[in-house]
Amino acid sequence: MAHFNILVLEDDPNTRELVAQVLEEEGGFTVHSADTVADALKLIDKKEVDLCVVDRTLPDGDGLEFCASIRANTAYKSVPLLFVTARDSIEERVEGLRTGGDDYLTKPFNAAELLARVDALLRRSGRLGQPDTLEAGGIKLDLEARKVFVKGKGVKLWAKEFDLLALLVTQQGRVLSRDFLLQQVWDYSPGSDPSTKVVDVTVSHLREKLGAAAGKKVATVRGFGYRLDP
Repeated sequence: MAHFNILVLEDDPNTRELVAQVLEEEGGFTVHSADTVADALKLIDKKEVDLCVVDRTLPDGDGLEFCASIRANTAYKSVPLLFVTARDSIEERVEGLRTGGDDYLTKPFNAAELLARVDALLRRSGRLGQPDTLEAGGIKLDLEARKVFVKGKGVKLWAKEFDLLALLVTQQGRVLSRDFLLQQVWDYSPGSDPSTKVVDVTVSHLREKLGAAAGKKVATVRGFGYRLDP
């Protein structure tokens, strides 16, 4: 993976240390930390930051202020920004996204999903690039032709089945929540419709089409979501 610098703006020292540890040790990123909006704005001017992880409640203001400031600067307006906060009402999520945030993760969070969201934002921004093929456990995806092969045999998938499988393969080994999958594959707003069964139904169809052996690799993590086992 290419080298990436991530700015973490979080005033709680325990949470800041946890986020930094996950990103550095499990993601391989370089992390620069700040605990105030003022310090973060100074830091982003000194470092070539590829992504920002930002809390909402800070000693000198709201993370929205930091978001608005970098979006107003042409040098940083395209830098992906992920809010990680305990403020989880739909109104506050919408406010964060409308201010310029790219994604919104609520506390307490799953470490694997934090990494998955960071990877997804880097990929969406073009910083990670896009491979021609993806492979995992006998499953191969041709991303340009949008074709799937299981042990060399072609498998026909509908568009959302293909998108879901591609995301699971990209994040193989990580547990992905239904909310995250709804946002990434079906373009749902964060927390907009937690009652929908579209993810579960699509996973069921996907397992059936992949066959018994490959289908078993799509594991259910009860009460949370799904994981593709390598």
